[in-house]
Amino acid sequence: MTKFGPDWRATALSLLVVIGCTETQTPVGLDGTLNVFGGGPDNPIFGRTSDWVSLGADDTVSYKTVYPVGTPALEIRGGSENAARIRRVDAQLLATPFLFWSWNIVNGPPRHPVRLVVGFADADTPTEAPSGMKTFLRGAQPPAFSRSLTLIWGSSALQRGTLTTDRATADEKSRAAYVVRGGRENRNRWWVENLDLSHLHAQAWPEIDMANSRIVFTGISATGDIGTGTMQISGLRLSR
Repeated sequence: MTKFGPDWRATALSLLVVIGCTETQTPVGLDGTLNVFGGGPDNPIFGRTSDWVSLGADDTVSYKTVYPVGTPALEIRGGSENAARIRRVDAQLLATPFLFWSWNIVNGPPRHPVRLVVGFADADTPTEAPSGMKTFLRGAQPPAFSRSLTLIWGSSALQRGTLTTDRATADEKSRAAYVVRGGRENRNRWWVENLDLSHLHAQAWPEIDMANSRIVFTGISATGDIGTGTMQISGLRLSR
């Protein structure tokens, strides 16, 4: 199995350095869909509404609307420092297991610094962070979560489908990383993705009964130790 350096773990660490806002959550709609963000100027990620949380050095990441093929997309440039912007959501994992989006890698190092991140919790997830984490926290906290999944553009197309998992310790929550796609030859073209998060969850944490598992946040992260890069993303949503 391919092993990754510590850069992807920065996603989990960035979730512990919070610049917060009022704690609200976005529910799943009656149609079984939760639109995390689109690409237009009315995108809630720009307005920093109360269900969004900025983490780490968020001011080092730029977000803007672009129209690469006539359809609006969100362009993110980051990688100089660890940062993330996540949206608090409330979705049963087994009821809305599919994550849809399209993306295009514009530039950056082989293993791209901009990623997607998803957080999970269960009925028994503590609302307090473990004592070893509290020194990293400032301001409001992200939603209580017990594990996170980072979705990565890898350095090689051969890494596609690689899943790695780090188990929880006294000071760190369990985290997994999945290479959705990769390779320089696949850049500068749009790819449409459809991931079954419940399938990945079962592989990463087979011991957990997903009947009570919830998706409590999803959003964008950038790791700061492999160089800067630009990615375009459109239509990120959860669905049944």
